[in-house]
Amino acid sequence: MKIYMDMYYGEEALSSVYVWDIDNGFAAAILFKKTMIGENSGCWDAINIMEVTERLGRPSHYKLTTTVMTRMRHKDEESGYEMNIGGSLMRQKEEDLPSDNGHTVNIGQLVEGMENNIRQQIESVYFGKTRDIVNGVRSLTNLSQKKQFSRVMNAELTGAISKRKPLE
Repeated sequence: MKIYMDMYYGEEALSSVYVWDIDNGFAAAILFKKTMIGENSGCWDAINIMEVTERLGRPSHYKLTTTVMTRMRHKDEESGYEMNIGGSLMRQKEEDLPSDNGHTVNIGQLVEGMENNIRQQIESVYFGKTRDIVNGVRSLTNLSQKKQFSRVMNAELTGAISKRKPLE
């Protein structure tokens, strides 16, 4: 667990594991927390709940429910603007896997795969969509820059058209 946490979250992250008995197996809560403090601050909380049902002579049944909650804050000292964004995403997966050598490897691989999948979804879908919305609502160039750009482009196009040779 420590190796996984250090590899994906860094040494300053926190983790906890809680395990309890259920009918025909056990359940575990595998928790990770990473907090960044500063001008660009944020928090990533991953809650993984694993239910394992052991079945004699058959592969064990694993049910993983993962919830990731994120919060981010960006403050631009120069402009004074501050942006806060946060949200959560929950996914669930069930799989039957052989458990002849114990459950640790299976649980680790399922948690790792689920967290990587959620991270990719957050990066591509949520942040990408947020960027599209922000860019659509507020342009980074002001109106005078747009007008100046339009004048320059028109002058260049007019010059290029006047220099071209007529078709024969």
